[in-house]
Parts: sequence; structure tokens; C-alpha cells
Amino acid sequence: MNRLIKLNNLNINMDKPVQLYDSPGHKIYWVGSVEETIFRCNTYLLLDGKQNYLIDPGGVVTHFSQVMERVKAISEPSDITHIIVHHQDPDLCASIPLWLKFNKDIVIMTDPRTRVLLPHYGIVDGKYFNVDDKKAVALPSGGELKFIRSPFMHSPGAFVTYDSVSRFLFSSDICAALDDNRKLVADDINSQLGLMNAFLEDYIACNKAIRGFLKNIKGIEIVAILPQHGSIIKKEFVKPMLDYLKDFKCGLDILYPDL
Repeated sequence: MNRLIKLNNLNINMDKPVQLYDSPGHKIYWVGSVEETIFRCNTYLLLDGKQNYLIDPGGVVTHFSQVMERVKAISEPSDITHIIVHHQDPDLCASIPLWLKFNKDIVIMTDPRTRVLLPHYGIVDGKYFNVDDKKAVALPSGGELKFIRSPFMHSPGAFVTYDSVSRFLFSSDICAALDDNRKLVADDINSQLGLMNAFLEDYIACNKAIRGFLKNIKGIEIVAILPQHGSIIKKEFVKPMLDYLKDFKCGLDILYPDL
């Protein structure tokens, strides 16, 4: 069951985990951080059978303690079996060494271009799953997680994760927004587009990168987009959001308009 349909921002308590999806053997929660910055970070927890996936676990200073407390409200931190790392930014993955203290056998699922940078956070003996080699992983419930490349949005090894059960797209920095009046779920598409512009103009390489990503997700049914920053995009806003991105100018398009 897609619980996003019924979530009302007025009734959401972001000091606790927020359940986003619930079906037999398959659950998804928001377990992110609340902080006094427009760069608030979303972390997600996906539970399927005995596999627990922590998606973009966040940084250390402001994120880890909050994310850990929200995870503990659902399951033991030692029960985390996988961490998905969509790119190498510290606000997304610097806390991984702290999670490995709970379970040294956690599998870090990422791209080789990101993996080569993770030792700089102190990850020395991590166990890795290469999303370039294996573009999907089967889930105990019968669904799968698909890993879809999104290069230069905003790093060369960037990718997104699609959950075939919920049909949620975990989009990392794609469709991310900067907002000082945080809402977990976007309730107005026009406001969301404005908040997204400020982020994407600076952090996405160029429109060609966007069009490449849109080509890679063509034909996939998406009922929600779950970014790392800003609000979750629910079903009725997904198509308008993706249509808007087609001609969006950013990065090099703005810096070098005559080239």
C-alpha cells in the first residue's frame, strides 16, 4: 500500500520515522534528519524479508544520531544488511563507517567511480556490490531493485534506484530542492519546481545529462520520486516534474551559453 496517498504534512511528525509504503514482506520508511538548514537530508529504509536497505545514510555531525534513532524505532541497527550510495558527497555517505560498527558485513551498493572515493571516509574493508556489473538485485518478496545510471547528475558515477514493488524512484540529487520551510511531501508542483531550480541550476552538469537520464527511465512506471533533499514527489506530480526537466537549463548551459 502506497501510504504517500494519505500522508498530510500537517499530521506528519518528522521526529519519528514516517512509513511511506507497506505491503506483506515489503516496507519503506523515511528516516532522515531535521536540521536548521535548507540542505535537509532524506534517508530511506527499505525492508524486504531479512534484507534491510539503508538508502543514502547521510553525514556524521547532524545526520547520524537522528537517522540511527529513527532506524532503532523500526529495527536494530545491526540488522542493516545493505547500504545504497548514489554518489560520494559527505552529506550522503560520510556516516557509513559508523554503520559498519554495528555490522561489518553490510554490503555497500554503489558505482566504481564512487567506490574509489569512499576510503577517504575511513571505509577500508567494506564489502561492495557493483551496480554497473549487476544492474538489479532480486528481493525476497519477489520484486527487485533496479539501478539506473544518471551520469553527471551530479557526479560521473551517479545512479538512481527503482523499487519494482512500490514503484518508487530513489532519485538522490535529481528533483532535489532547497527549502527553509520543510514539507516531507510536496503539495504544490509549482512551488516545488521553483525550489528545485535553485538546486539543479548549480549542481547538475547540463541539460544533456538530464535528457540522458530521462532516456534511461523511459517506460518505467513511477508513482513517487524520493530525492535526498527537499520534498517527496507524489504520483500526480511525477509526469509534470519529468516533463519540466526535459528543457531545463543548468550548469554548463548557464555558464557557457554561447558554446
